[in-house]
Amino acid sequence: MKVIDMKAPEALGERAPFYNALRDECPVAKIEAAEQEHFLLMGYDNVRTMLNDHERFSKHWGNQMVRLEEGVALNQDPPAFNDFRKLYTNYMSPRGVRRWSDDCKRVANDLVDQMRPLGSGDLQQLIGKPLPARVAAVALGFPEDRFDDYRRWTDTFLISMIEDPGAQQRTIDEMYAFFAEQIERVRQMLRDAGITEPAPEHVGTVLPDTLTSVLLTHKYNGQYLTDAMLHRTIRGFFLGGVDTTGALVLNLLYRLLERPERMEQVRENPALLDAAIDESLRFDPPAIGMFRETTEDFSVGGEVIPAHSRVLYSTFTANRDPAVYKDPDTFRLDRRPSETPIHLSFGGGAHFCPGAWTARMEAKLALEIIIARLPKLRLAGKVTHLDAINFFVVQSFPAAWD
Repeated sequence: MKVIDMKAPEALGERAPFYNALRDECPVAKIEAAEQEHFLLMGYDNVRTMLNDHERFSKHWGNQMVRLEEGVALNQDPPAFNDFRKLYTNYMSPRGVRRWSDDCKRVANDLVDQMRPLGSGDLQQLIGKPLPARVAAVALGFPEDRFDDYRRWTDTFLISMIEDPGAQQRTIDEMYAFFAEQIERVRQMLRDAGITEPAPEHVGTVLPDTLTSVLLTHKYNGQYLTDAMLHRTIRGFFLGGVDTTGALVLNLLYRLLERPERMEQVRENPALLDAAIDESLRFDPPAIGMFRETTEDFSVGGEVIPAHSRVLYSTFTANRDPAVYKDPDTFRLDRRPSETPIHLSFGGGAHFCPGAWTARMEAKLALEIIIARLPKLRLAGKVTHLDAINFFVVQSFPAAWD
């Protein structure tokens, strides 16, 4: 079996050419990593199988490179997980996330107000990080002014996976201490109101209308969520939403600005923005993939992935699989989601990303404001991405708009 180094320059440079060539050579490769065996699974059909086969590809030990928080909250498989996700499904539905649309517009306009006098700068620092971090804070009921902490936590979590996996745990510990403070603040509101049995009707009345309130007032298997469950679930929404949503906004902006005629098409026909967002998700997936663990030996393409191995599914190779997509390596604004197989950038199966609708809404509203208010926006240098093996997140985005 081919062995690959996912931290090699060719793997972290132009990602798609590297992974396309690898997919065409073999459906599975072994990842150079410590201790437990790690593999990369490629191709649309293989990835879709992995996402839907919860018996052979388990999320019981989490979706990171190392095992984290066995069997807690989001780290479960169906059928047990089916009941757990009911806690937030309606709240995070396309209709449910509209509750944050005004805040998203407020934050985006505030950030553009701060940008305009500068004339130029790094869009990752000015938009990519603060926009989704502040909106996530609103959704969870966290303070918006802790942005510097949010940025540090998400950056550390992304880049430490291989170089220092222990840093992930240290970051989690720090985050959980902060989450505990915020949870206690909500619980104090309940105590102040004399409520000993929190219920869904207290959300938006006694408690603020936030995801944290929802998780504190709903029961799972007849019991309120433990702190471990609360922390793991909040982490999933927080880390999963900040960097990937910012990456969606900036990855799409880059594709529009690298070919100015694309930007003009969107300016002249704003209805193209939905198709542009979907094409960006397919073409430049913010999450290159997540890990699962095999429960038994799995054979693919004449190779065997042993039981109890960590397996990373490759969104890049799935979304650009020529057996599935016509002209897969071309970014096209005329590609219609209804006419092509669904991309796998939000995963699939029971663990389809619960923040998918928030990300789409947030990206669309933010891009509408950026495009309308910065008519001279243009590239001003090379756009770079973080050296993260399973995320395609912008590190630096030099731009000008004066």
